[in-house]
Amino acid sequence: MIRQHPRFVLWLTGHRDYASMVLMVHRVTLHGREIHVGRIAAGLGNPRKWLVVTLLPFISGCEAFRVPDPNVIYLAFGDSSTLGPSTRDYPEILRSLLDEAPEAFANEGDSGETSEEGLARLQSLLADEIYPNADVLLYWEGGNDITGFIKDHDPFLLASPDETDYPLANDLALHLSKIQLNIESAVAAARNARLRVYVATYFFLQEDIAECDALPLPVVLPSQARNANAYINRLNERIRAAAANQNAVLVDVAAADDVLRQDPANYFDCNHLSERGNDIVANLFFQAIAGPRN
Repeated sequence: MIRQHPRFVLWLTGHRDYASMVLMVHRVTLHGREIHVGRIAAGLGNPRKWLVVTLLPFISGCEAFRVPDPNVIYLAFGDSSTLGPSTRDYPEILRSLLDEAPEAFANEGDSGETSEEGLARLQSLLADEIYPNADVLLYWEGGNDITGFIKDHDPFLLASPDETDYPLANDLALHLSKIQLNIESAVAAARNARLRVYVATYFFLQEDIAECDALPLPVVLPSQARNANAYINRLNERIRAAAANQNAVLVDVAAADDVLRQDPANYFDCNHLSERGNDIVANLFFQAIAGPRN
């Protein structure tokens, strides 16, 4: 398994009351919320006697203390398309294709994250040198920006930006420009840190009835999916432009639309891929990194 949140240990010595003290902090999820739980083990004068104290959890909102991981070479960064709700996400499959050890990959996917939030998080990871030996950034972000725009302006997807009288054209163009700027800024930050950057476009929704918790109703209808795909198409245009402007390698997942949408088994739900779908995406990244297989 690719590690998502490393556990870290601090060993403190020279304490006036104890021979040694160990602070172990775990980053875990409880009832859908991230918390940080610490345990202190302090060695008394008699090394066979130990005082163990469990600290109160620090509810998410406090910044996590991260210890650098020098083993990571590939940093997969993005939203739930990277983190994945499926059995296996694309970074794990890609690791196998590249024949890399589990510790060479870090999955920094964050479900629900926007490109603006991701930019700040990536800049923090780079500034703190959490992965000091990372060589490759696999970047897949921007989808939640479009989902947020739809929820705010047309939650039932009654309109399509393809329509000549689409009433939100100016608002959408401004929103897409902000997304592109965030993506370009993220790529520039990674390139300045001497990472090779691969940027992915988004897959389209199946134009069929499907489960969809991204909309007010629990399902998406074919007409709604078509309208959603018009938004995704415009997002992908901006992703392609951002990658070209910053000399990043494009992994055009959208170009594999005929393969992805031909089989419903490639989808976990309306806007997430299954393990089979992630296998297709992993192969696209693999071809971009290693070149086409013979």
